[in-house]
Amino acid sequence: MAGGGGGAQRLAYNLAIGLAQQEVRSMAIALRANGNYNNTAGLDIRLIAFGADARKPLSIVRAFFGLRSFIRRERIDLLHIHGAPSLPFVVLATRLLRGQPKLVFTWQDSGSVLEDIGWWKKLMVWAVRRCDAVSGSSRVVAQKLGNRADLDQVGVFHGGVPMSPEPEFASTASPLIIWVGRIVPPKDPQILIRAAARLRAEGFQFSVCIIGEPHPGTVWYMDETLALIEKLGLGDVVSAPGFVPDDELRNIMARAEISVQTSHTEGMSIALMEHMMSGLAIVATDVGDTAIAVEDGVSGIIISSKDEQGLTDALRRLLTYPHLRKQFGVAARNRAVDQFSIRAMARRAAEQYSALVNRR
Repeated sequence: MAGGGGGAQRLAYNLAIGLAQQEVRSMAIALRANGNYNNTAGLDIRLIAFGADARKPLSIVRAFFGLRSFIRRERIDLLHIHGAPSLPFVVLATRLLRGQPKLVFTWQDSGSVLEDIGWWKKLMVWAVRRCDAVSGSSRVVAQKLGNRADLDQVGVFHGGVPMSPEPEFASTASPLIIWVGRIVPPKDPQILIRAAARLRAEGFQFSVCIIGEPHPGTVWYMDETLALIEKLGLGDVVSAPGFVPDDELRNIMARAEISVQTSHTEGMSIALMEHMMSGLAIVATDVGDTAIAVEDGVSGIIISSKDEQGLTDALRRLLTYPHLRKQFGVAARNRAVDQFSIRAMARRAAEQYSALVNRR
């Protein structure tokens, strides 16, 4: 499993764990840093990081030859690449290798699918077309990828998340609402802040925790988001702690009752799957394959993106009826266990891998 960074790297690591649980020899490969991952599953998996850094050309060369040597030494049968920037690197590194491994690629980014122009797009199309199997993180991503790379067959690969302890499904007088993601404009946490202001003015008791940090280029948006909280006088209601460690995040999710996703574009959000696994009632925008994961009126409420009134109405409904939060949370948990656990993801992947490796 080769991951680029962020959610793609996290998904690759989860998949390596899931395959190991099925007694398939698997390794998680990070072309850059290895991330904040520790093998706590007690399984026979390896996490390998090659330390490529775009600012240090020599590190890229070392990573290139290091990956080739690693593939030969370990006799890798198949590489599943997650994250578009990693793909040309891996394709080039595996060219002309004796016993070249099968290459499976999943395009994760829903915001930009081969929309660049010039040499980078040509390189990406060249690399994509040299893979043995290609998929997108949602149906929309898969369709765009097929059209723009002129591919006949592009599948859909949905990720998976670890099983969490059985939630308590408790209802409190002042529910905690959580939002998790990158603090960037397409994720739109500010619409939740404005909805919170309207609901507090109506007398509802609740708290909101917006978890995540910006990209280096969107620090301004984080500052703008914090300023909006202050401007609306929500300092005692809405918190935005930035990045939080995994242990702390799990504790926050255990206390939460409602999860909100406000993205304008999405494939299949890992955070969304984690919140379903934690038994939270979901409010999410109808983007990507979100509506496949969350059944409207059964495990959550689906709204249109950029719809502040729709978000306010959905939250008002969940704040008014505690039994509905529990009902949605139970259904979300059951759906996540069945379809979006690491085990379910690995089972789907293993079937595909076996067919590819055994195919001439």
